[in-house]
Amino acid sequence: MFLGEFSHSLDSKGRLTIPAKFRHRLMPGLVVTRNPTGGCLMLMPLDEWGNVADRVSALPLIDKRTAQLRRALFSAAEDLKPDRQGRILISQRLREFAGIENEVIVAGMNTYIELWDPAQWEEQLLTPTQLGEDLFAALGV
Repeated sequence: MFLGEFSHSLDSKGRLTIPAKFRHRLMPGLVVTRNPTGGCLMLMPLDEWGNVADRVSALPLIDKRTAQLRRALFSAAEDLKPDRQGRILISQRLREFAGIENEVIVAGMNTYIELWDPAQWEEQLLTPTQLGEDLFAALGV
């Protein structure tokens, strides 16, 4: 389970040190890709990526929305293995997509991790949405 929010810096090569409490799930390998909901990157352990990939692959091929989802997830996906220090190299292309330069917020999302530019992270946290209100209402929270 991935829980918590951490502020980290990329090194000069664009490598991110994964928070120690997350490493055990990611050491066998992981996938990093664009988050199709926008604004950030997603890191997933290989087993979780397999579950997501299977569900997306089961969606109808001839559907605009699922085609866009496939493009967003699969075309940018990179499989990575952390080095001995728990670092991964985030490609320039993915860093540019998320607006990540030097500082990055590593946010646990239970089954996966999001990587955010700190300013965008703060902005989306402070922007209440009707969707969030509707979801909490549907859950009875």
